[in-house]
Amino acid sequence: MKSIEEKVHLPDPQTQFLVHPLDLPGARKEFLAGWWLGIVATPQVYTALLAFFWAVSNNYVTPVLVPLIMVVIAGWLGAKLTRGAWDYIPRKRHDMDRRMTAMTIVASLIKSLALFVGLLVFMAWTATQDFVPGFSAYPLGMGAAIVLIMVGELVVKLVRRRSVVMISDAISLAVVAVAVWIAFGVLPAGRELAPVDLLPGAAILAGVWLSWLLFSQREAQRNHG
Repeated sequence: MKSIEEKVHLPDPQTQFLVHPLDLPGARKEFLAGWWLGIVATPQVYTALLAFFWAVSNNYVTPVLVPLIMVVIAGWLGAKLTRGAWDYIPRKRHDMDRRMTAMTIVASLIKSLALFVGLLVFMAWTATQDFVPGFSAYPLGMGAAIVLIMVGELVVKLVRRRSVVMISDAISLAVVAVAVWIAFGVLPAGRELAPVDLLPGAAILAGVWLSWLLFSQREAQRNHG
């Protein structure tokens, strides 16, 4: 009977039973590539790209379609690479709760700074245009929704006592809140809009965020069974 040669040498289960892709040279590259693409496929980066393309394009299709295509492709490729990285490890040995402090903080900073820059570019462009006051309701509604959702996530993590994640999320929340606060002061009639005027933009962002959450949960189930 021929012996089966293992392509991946896992740590001895007696000394380290739970294993993460970062522990294996063969899986580490795929996992990190999927991690970077996963950052692109987030509501924050989608909103940042939407704001940027809205400022540099001359039509109403490009700002919505191009970021959507980029985010969907990044999400699909990232999920595929991440799943491939976890496939190196038997599911019963998956270290799903591994704390990755530095990577968590870096991801939060990248997403929040991308959104901050995108909003600033959009606001600078809007300030030079002759838009009706109602135009501001959509981006401001999206920005307000982002802040509220991030506050809600921070509260949930506070209840669960995830201190490391809370620190990175608090940093992101502060950066995004400053950008939205500036937007209310810069965009036309930003301070005079009633809360009900912000609902259409908030609903769009909430839909994007919900779709991202459902996608993330589905991929987690596929990766770990």
